[in-house]
Amino acid sequence: MTAWTPERKARQSALIHSWRPWEQSTGPKTDEGKQEASRNRQRALEKARQEVADARKALTEAQDALERLGCKSTLDLAAIIALTKHF
Repeated sequence: MTAWTPERKARQSALIHSWRPWEQSTGPKTDEGKQEASRNRQRALEKARQEVADARKALTEAQDALERLGCKSTLDLAAIIALTKHF
């Protein structure tokens, strides 16, 4: 993937402003629809958090297995866990 040049970004911005997609938004309009969208977001967040927890567990198990085999892990597990604490 190539990086966007400032000229390309400016052109895309101008195009988007001419299209005005925010005026055709199809997002939820009713309170019920907004609540459902919020629940969908919560489910997605919980799924992502579980995936992060599963990945942490797999890393820990892999590191333990390497230690049992007498190998030194090249992963800094503490750093990886610290990077994912906000999840």
